[in-house]
Amino acid sequence: MIRTFFIFAAISLAAPALAQPATPEEYAKQTQAIAIRVQQQLMACWTVPEGEENERLAVDIGFFGAGALDGVPVVALGMEKFASKRPLLTESVMEAIAGCVPFEGLEALGAGAEERFAVTITFQS
Repeated sequence: MIRTFFIFAAISLAAPALAQPATPEEYAKQTQAIAIRVQQQLMACWTVPEGEENERLAVDIGFFGAGALDGVPVVALGMEKFASKRPLLTESVMEAIAGCVPFEGLEALGAGAEERFAVTITFQS
């Protein structure tokens, strides 16, 4: 079963239901907390390249509750052409992701170590 939660600022998160909280409200809070934790860590790792101000790039990443990446991050669908025209921006985003793993503190928020998450993060300068 796949569950999805959107954070309007930049994130969508989907994960299999392994250890689901007791109520939908608790689950939504837990999922939001995990998404926010990942977003905060990625934004702290990212440095906007000079000349790339006022731009944005969305990237899809998969990871486990233990914090390790699952697969290679990819530019989100529909942003490939933009990314190809902005190699410095794209490289900076991919370096931020690589430098931030493993993500920390997800299990403390209720993520199972082997629980897989798929997140779309929009990096906006």
